[in-house]
Amino acid sequence: MTRMIDIHRNVSRVAAVVVLLTASMSVGCGPNDKPDLAVVTGTLTKNNQPFVGATVEFYPDQPGAPSYGTTDEEGRFTLSYSTGDPGAALGKHTVHVIGGRVKGGSKSSDNTQAEATDEAPAMAASPMAGGPGTVANLTAEVFEGKANDIKLTIP
Repeated sequence: MTRMIDIHRNVSRVAAVVVLLTASMSVGCGPNDKPDLAVVTGTLTKNNQPFVGATVEFYPDQPGAPSYGTTDEEGRFTLSYSTGDPGAALGKHTVHVIGGRVKGGSKSSDNTQAEATDEAPAMAASPMAGGPGTVANLTAEVFEGKANDIKLTIP
């Protein structure tokens, strides 16, 4: 009988530990943990032509998930946060541009490097060894209460 009581106590302890671990793992994953977001739109061009079909990814330097967008036939993009909400987290971001092509051109197969234009927030670029048409290590800043229309130019 005492063996049964010991087994019951051990099972109860294990169950309590499992409940506590599960509860602690869910902390920080709720909808209230999403950072403040701001709407971000932009344009991606190369040789003054729209750069279409590219994926634009903004990775925040501070806590928060990335935001994504795809350029349309005019090279325009609108970012959505990883939860599907419009926008990107406030603050500085590392920006990746993957794939795409100049409007009317064939699929891009060369590694490209983007640079900021006069109208865009300050950005720096360096190529990434991520494969054809991949640009990475751009930087951009998303501001609260301001139109964030970012213009990217691929040289």
